[in-house]
Amino acid sequence: MINKKISSVISVALIAALVGGAYLYSSKQAQPQKVVAAQLDDNESGQVSKLKKLSDELTAQINQQQPLPRDGEVTTKERMLISFQRMQSTVGKFNSSSFVKAELRELLHNPETVEVAQATLLDLDAAIAEFGDEQALARVYSIKLLNELAKLGDAGPLHDTTARLAQTLNEQANQNIEFKKRQDLDLEELVHASLDTFDEQQIIDQPHTVMSELGYFDDQHEKVRKIYANMFGSVFMRHATIDESIARVQALFNKQGASNG
Repeated sequence: MINKKISSVISVALIAALVGGAYLYSSKQAQPQKVVAAQLDDNESGQVSKLKKLSDELTAQINQQQPLPRDGEVTTKERMLISFQRMQSTVGKFNSSSFVKAELRELLHNPETVEVAQATLLDLDAAIAEFGDEQALARVYSIKLLNELAKLGDAGPLHDTTARLAQTLNEQANQNIEFKKRQDLDLEELVHASLDTFDEQQIIDQPHTVMSELGYFDDQHEKVRKIYANMFGSVFMRHATIDESIARVQALFNKQGASNG
């Protein structure tokens, strides 16, 4: 009887020792993992800090080389052009997207910039008169300005400009007037940006509603319809095969306008 008790005590002691040893081994093994995780966190934080510092330095450099006047110090158009040039100077730099976003939002504090952006895209002669050799730059960033406004929740000016430019180009095409300064590319960018304001499923399920919202009509000139077709087709192809997408684009956009030269 005593031997059995002694044996039981010894067994319990052995199990306890084994469990304790396993726990100790597990704890020792976990320590390096915690250290590695902590080091990774530190490295990541350090990298973020370095990138932020570099971004701040580049922004400070731009501010020193070409400072942005305060609102009211110069005309709205002059301030916009300076801002456009500042944004263009960041092309190719890692902080370009964040700088451009912040710059566009700074401009949008003045509602007049939206009107100027729309006029720049809709009246090419006026854009050339206002911005001279920089009119192409002004058009590029005017689209970005309207796009950023849409991202902030107001897509109206972007959609309106898209529809109105489509109407202008349609009239030119029907009169056999060549598009000036590649305004067809402006419309392409506007349609692309406008489509991004819709849920893709809505574009797939209700394309006619979206097409109408963006100024598309079946009797538009083929040159204009092709722009819409290409942009909508790029959305369709993300949800269907190439053949299915082509068939759908042809069904929606291959209409015969009143004057397609």
